[in-house]
Amino acid sequence: MRYTQEYKDSAKQRLVAAGGSHAKQHGFGVSGMADLAAAAGVTTGSLYKHFGGKADLFASLISAELKRTAQMYDAIDPADRAGAVKSITSYLSLKHVQHPERGCPLPSLTSEVARADPLVRDAFQQGMQEIHANVKKFTGSADDAWTLIAQNVGAVMIARALSDEKLQRELLAALRRSAERLLNKESEDHTGRKTL
Repeated sequence: MRYTQEYKDSAKQRLVAAGGSHAKQHGFGVSGMADLAAAAGVTTGSLYKHFGGKADLFASLISAELKRTAQMYDAIDPADRAGAVKSITSYLSLKHVQHPERGCPLPSLTSEVARADPLVRDAFQQGMQEIHANVKKFTGSADDAWTLIAQNVGAVMIARALSDEKLQRELLAALRRSAERLLNKESEDHTGRKTL
């Protein structure tokens, strides 16, 4: 039976989504193609019909995951400070810490990307540039956008490594306050008065 291109594209998207969730929870490097295929409910052969190998799958997964994150920030009106704060609060939440499979790929997969094939690193760089551009709309500064991204990702990574939930909550609350200060910095003019 021949499948339409639309069906093939849809199957590939499902493989990337399921592989992304699995990799964020268990790690990409330690997951074999059989593990990633099983996460999507398909055979390993099905993966190889869509991807040239593990690096190709990882690059596709990283592209899709970072695109989703960039679109999340792009969907928020830069003038909507409450929306931006809500997004940051959700990112710096215990729920995000406890469920990596549902969250941002950066805290889970960045260290693996750093050791990956150039194809994967190029996909990562492109995705990060898009995220940065969207976050910059809220901060008004390229430096502050990088700072906000790095602080938030680092906070989630550290919180995941902590065993004490009280300490996790303390860390996340501190970073939420710091993120709000960065966002509010943009709403002040040069005289220190709030402009929003």
